[in-house]
Amino acid sequence: MNVVLISMQDNLNVIGLRYIHYYLLNNNHRSFLLFLPKLKSKDVSYENIRDFISKAKPGLIGFSLMSREFYLVRDLTLFIKREFPQIPVVWGGIHPSMASKMCLEYTDYVCVGEGERTILDLANFIESGKNPKEINNLCYLENGIMKSNNLYPFIEDLDSLPICEHIPKDSFIMHKDRVFSLGSKLLRKFDQHFGLIYHIMSSRGCPFSCTYCCNNFFLRLYKTKKVRTRSASSIILELKKAISTNPDIEWVSFQDDCFLAYNEEYIKEFSSVYKKIINKPFIIRAIPIYVSEAKISYLKKAGLSWAFLGLQSGSDQVCREIYKRSSFKSDFLRATNLLNKYKIATFCDVIADNPFESDEDRLETVKALIETPKPIFPKLFSMVFFQGTEIFEKASQEFPETVNNFLNKDFMVYKKDVINSLIRLSAFLNKTYMESLIFSYKVDPKGMVFKTKLFIGRILSLFIFEPLTYFQIAVLSNNGSYKGVIKNFYRNLQPGLVRYFNQFKDQKY
Repeated sequence: MNVVLISMQDNLNVIGLRYIHYYLLNNNHRSFLLFLPKLKSKDVSYENIRDFISKAKPGLIGFSLMSREFYLVRDLTLFIKREFPQIPVVWGGIHPSMASKMCLEYTDYVCVGEGERTILDLANFIESGKNPKEINNLCYLENGIMKSNNLYPFIEDLDSLPICEHIPKDSFIMHKDRVFSLGSKLLRKFDQHFGLIYHIMSSRGCPFSCTYCCNNFFLRLYKTKKVRTRSASSIILELKKAISTNPDIEWVSFQDDCFLAYNEEYIKEFSSVYKKIINKPFIIRAIPIYVSEAKISYLKKAGLSWAFLGLQSGSDQVCREIYKRSSFKSDFLRATNLLNKYKIATFCDVIADNPFESDEDRLETVKALIETPKPIFPKLFSMVFFQGTEIFEKASQEFPETVNNFLNKDFMVYKKDVINSLIRLSAFLNKTYMESLIFSYKVDPKGMVFKTKLFIGRILSLFIFEPLTYFQIAVLSNNGSYKGVIKNFYRNLQPGLVRYFNQFKDQKY
């Protein structure tokens, strides 16, 4: 049977949907993967999407979405249901899993949790004319009441999943309101990193269950925090194939929630094989308590160049009681010192605009970043209470006015208040100046002395220290090579400019 899978995310890094695409292809279905990253004219685009679907002749249409794509997917689904009322539509991904009832107002089915086996079952049942309403992981409405079927257990053997490709087979993209086959030229145009980075998952799951994260929902859904892993040989096989067919690939990005959750023995084995066979610089994401000198030493020799590390809050009380996150300020400082020692470019995540934090809690984040070895680049995210998470339920009780905007709020844009400014500045300005700023703030946050120091600090950071920090980070990520920085200047410039200009956007409330 033919299946059309659609992504409306603003980038092409949709690993989950790629897995489902290849799972269908490997099980004798014809799957078409359609990327719609930037719809311009709805009228023209929708007409061409309709034509694409008509030519594909699918028996099933699937969408994968996060909360921020809800309205985009809703509108296109309503159009498709009008034009092709006989074709069932299924939504899957994080948002439908966490807010199934909301989604079922617009789609025929919702797939909750891991989707490979469920979508394959759905395609098989529709093709054979069977009633699909007993399929595991499926939700649907019956007489206006939501029915939720049993769950498949997690896929334990991740090596059994198909290997994806950098440019997926039978993939298409909307460009200038027309649908084109996705090739290397369009990949470079639409990919966030111009197609030069290969994104891969080496594991599924997270050892943590922070209250603000989707993993918090999945822990309660599946009642396990088990992290499932792929073998090193499976990872290397996928990377070899990707690089051999796409020699322009320069970096590998591991999208795991915490790559360092692997034990030291595995890291040692992986690092040795990776260095010998792949030998490309790579990027990881990690939780501070899993950072150890042995692991970093092995990975550095293998090519580790960037690490994304979560601080979230410098207040141990907030991490412990609000986020239920057993990684604290001391863990973060120990981890950043290790990464600095091994000259690894480090980005740190900080959650801003959290109503559960007091000003004193937020100043603890400032103090943590003051103590952090430089260079480090902060990524401030505005708190979004996503439906289905534990913190959403808590905020609904204590701050109900904050929970209704999760479909619209841009988490990349944070409120530009004084303390958020101090948090950002603390990653760029030196310790002496920042401690003077904090002292003046505590004496009189509205006084002329503090305002003058803050203004000067902003100017210094904006025009000197922030660009300098980003340059230093770029040098580290290119293993100390200034030639590499120049060579990759354009690739580094775009994401850098996005982060630079985001500080001038203010969150709307």
